[in-house]
Amino acid sequence: MRPLPALLLITACVQAHAAGLPACDKAVRFSAAWFADPEIDNTKSASEVTKLGAGAGGKGTQLGHVTVETKLAVVPQVSCEGVVVQLEYAKPVLRVASEFQPGTCAYARVMNHEQAHVRIHRDIARQFRELHYPWGKGAGSAAILSHAKQELDRLMLAQALFDSPEEYARNQTVCGGEIPRLVKATLPSKP
Repeated sequence: MRPLPALLLITACVQAHAAGLPACDKAVRFSAAWFADPEIDNTKSASEVTKLGAGAGGKGTQLGHVTVETKLAVVPQVSCEGVVVQLEYAKPVLRVASEFQPGTCAYARVMNHEQAHVRIHRDIARQFRELHYPWGKGAGSAAILSHAKQELDRLMLAQALFDSPEEYARNQTVCGGEIPRLVKATLPSKP
């Protein structure tokens, strides 16, 4: 998320826009775009998917991963004096490692897991829309944006909680052990 360069421009727009408008019932509103159905990508190996997920705190071999670009912005409300904190999503991609062929039990298991992450993203967007700014209209855009980032980080913890040891342990036994066999066969051997 990198909305800060536009922050000064947005702040100037808010101040100019506010002149002569009635006060909003909420000085700060939260808005989140719909998390669109992601593009499905089955072209990267488990090791490539693992590298992509490493920035998300992934541990071990990742069999799938959901990526999305997010953007937070503070923009003026158009009909009254106030601002909207907008959460936007762009380019969602759901990856399933290429070792898992569509139509197999292992592919379905990994796809199911990643679709759960998509549902969690959608729930995070819903919860973001329900946020309330606790300090009223006197705060500047930087403080509002900082609060929004903290709240989004808090909501995103649901993704990590879903990736529990119990959830990953199921991969060892489902599909007759197909997942660990496929992963072991594709990983480089250790010297």
